[in-house]
Amino acid sequence: MGEIPLSLVFDFLIFLILPFLFAALFKKIKLPPLIGYTIGGLVFGNIVSNIPAQEAIKNFAYFGILFLLFTLGLETHFSRILSLKKIILVAGSFQIILSIIFVFLISLVFHFPLLTSFLIGIALSSSSTTIVAKIIQDRGEESSFIGEVAMGILLFQDIAFIPFLIIFSSITTGETATLKIIGEIVLSIVKSSLIIFCLFYLGQKIIPYVFNRVARASRELFNLFIIVFIFFVTALSLFLKIPTLIGVFIAGILLAQTIEHHHIFTEVRPLRDLLAVIFFVYIGTNIKLGAVTGLLPQIIMFTLFVILIKAIIILIIFLFLRFHSRTSFNLSLYLFQIDEDAFILMSTALANKLVSTSDYLFIITSVLITLIITPILIKNKDKIYKNIRLFTKKYLPFLENFITYRLDTNQSPIDELQIKNHVVICGYGRIGSYIGRSLMMANIPYVAIDYNLYIVEKAKKAGVNIIYGDPSDIEILDYAQVDEAIILILALPERYTQEGIVLNAKKLNKDIYIISRVHRESDQTRMKDLGVNLVIQPEFEASLSIIKKIYLWHKLDKADIINKIRRLKIEHGIA
Repeated sequence: MGEIPLSLVFDFLIFLILPFLFAALFKKIKLPPLIGYTIGGLVFGNIVSNIPAQEAIKNFAYFGILFLLFTLGLETHFSRILSLKKIILVAGSFQIILSIIFVFLISLVFHFPLLTSFLIGIALSSSSTTIVAKIIQDRGEESSFIGEVAMGILLFQDIAFIPFLIIFSSITTGETATLKIIGEIVLSIVKSSLIIFCLFYLGQKIIPYVFNRVARASRELFNLFIIVFIFFVTALSLFLKIPTLIGVFIAGILLAQTIEHHHIFTEVRPLRDLLAVIFFVYIGTNIKLGAVTGLLPQIIMFTLFVILIKAIIILIIFLFLRFHSRTSFNLSLYLFQIDEDAFILMSTALANKLVSTSDYLFIITSVLITLIITPILIKNKDKIYKNIRLFTKKYLPFLENFITYRLDTNQSPIDELQIKNHVVICGYGRIGSYIGRSLMMANIPYVAIDYNLYIVEKAKKAGVNIIYGDPSDIEILDYAQVDEAIILILALPERYTQEGIVLNAKKLNKDIYIISRVHRESDQTRMKDLGVNLVIQPEFEASLSIIKKIYLWHKLDKADIINKIRRLKIEHGIA
């Protein structure tokens, strides 16, 4: 075996070091590293004339998507997504249909030919499963209501990719039989649905048993079998002609039912992270700045119109489904971007000579722009929502009144709250519901507030005294009789929402005792400065609980345990 050429090693070094440097820079300025990876790929693709081993890099990038979707399946509570199937089916269908129509019209305005505009409408209608799944995982939102709805919509869109690809593959520059294409699309959807259902049903019976047997044999064999299984699922999906992304995601869901799923995730995660980086770098290498520089003003304007119309469509759909304005807005920011599958669809259209090279570069540059700005907007979604509400309150009071009294008001609220010396719980998710249940057992009066209508309706059926609304809204807090309450509990995780609640609650009742949860240590000082009396970090409290049990196991003196725990709290800044 000969030595590897120095030029090839140098090219691969640049391919990895540029994204690393850009990602480190973006991390330093508190922006997601994903943007750095993509921009690093863009720079690399424009300074290197011929990308080395381009086909191999493309394949590695694709496996990055597969491993990402596989691990997402491992962490997904599929039963909860199934409970949202009506929402996902209705919202997903309307989102795709309306997006195709409006993006088609925007494309016509930008003087694309009729057929090209139709294909662009289809290609840009879906959202990026890869980017959003990565962000949801990084933010730990897999089990949150918004995370589950967003992933449900994205999976619905992935299924829609089947007929989309058939359309792009079937249309040629020659005459096309419309009825034949429609028949192929319907047949493909039915066939894929049946195959996926059968695989899911059989997998529930077979996969846990097989993995358990292999795990008992040898750790090394088990680790290798995990990789073999992922490649097997990929090959089976290709053979049966169903989307590989759906295939590996379902495989992950099936493995989530096994007792070995934590070990599987631990072993796959390093490889997933490396391959995912290659994928984001590869996306950037697709854009040639020389070919699109002159078109950048039009591309930016086109991209702006597309993401605005997609965000508005998603916002309106979820408002129509009686989601709170904040939840609907957050979902619109999770789903406004363009799916990376647009690269595949537009490449197919280019190969079939349905679009010109300049139109192809125009569209994929637009796709890349939306992928780059997505992490920034999602990171700042609470701040953006807060600023929009402040703007409407100041300059558009009629719109603010419509949002407050029509969109975000429960249609069947409690007629009148006659309550004093009670506890107000802001947020009725996992933490809030545990607190509410314990207060109910102790006969301590309380009122809960949540802007998730489905949580509110479920809680009301269980007899919970709960209000539907934004807990940071002073009128909602006033309705909950915060001025008569003795304790206010912030069980919501969003920092900007917490800050709004504290400031408005203090206006109503300056003496109220406030308890707040925080995720980051840096937020503790900020919340205390705002007037929070007790700050609790769930992760730190969990570690204290574990430490106490270890001390007791080692039979340490109780006074000594108390002193050691107090010292830890002082070091942590909460004592």
